[in-house]
Amino acid sequence: MIYLIDNAGALVGPVVLPPVPGVGYQLPSNGVELPTKLKAAATGFAWTLLDGQPTQVLDCRGDVYDTTTGFSELWQVLGPIPATFTQKPKPSDAHQWLDGEWVQHPSVVHSQQVAKVNEACESEIIGGFVSSALGAPYLYSSQLDDQLNLTGMILRGMDGLYACRDESGAKEFRPHTAEQLHQVGDDFTAFKQLLLQKANRLKKLLDQALADGDLAALEFVTWESPQS
Repeated sequence: MIYLIDNAGALVGPVVLPPVPGVGYQLPSNGVELPTKLKAAATGFAWTLLDGQPTQVLDCRGDVYDTTTGFSELWQVLGPIPATFTQKPKPSDAHQWLDGEWVQHPSVVHSQQVAKVNEACESEIIGGFVSSALGAPYLYSSQLDDQLNLTGMILRGMDGLYACRDESGAKEFRPHTAEQLHQVGDDFTAFKQLLLQKANRLKKLLDQALADGDLAALEFVTWESPQS
């Protein structure tokens, strides 16, 4: 039986070599002739030659993952992989390698959840707010530039044109009195305070869940969760 030896040293085959006139066949440099056909290697193993004898060895070739970073690389050597690698992909950034498994560490989940709460809060703050300073609900932009612009107009203490959208979404610079601009500012402050208070409540829940080591509670507390 003819087997070929691949770059990692694994036996591949058996193979049938093309006939060579007058010779029969010519064994290639990476070929070996065995007296009998090898049985299928066990799962996770491959046949190789050790001291000239076919032997099954661990075959971990393929993607392996760094247990510190979770980054993958292609492993192309027969035999066991180093202890600093695993064949198990890292499920998420919240997982860490511990005792031979990827586990979620509460402190990592806590940091990620807090960051998500802060991001969601900021997104809502700059996403616009409603004020009825003109006698009907209008939508006002609240990006940082808008906040600075509104503050500047309020500090001037004068009437002026200020942009807002009506219920149809049409944006226009509508006349506002100084008092109306002040009311718009007050409405934004109240709007922002409600969101900051919500974020603070959620982060306190996350802090308590971390103190309790309650991973399920940490994952449950989100900007959209019922307790928010």
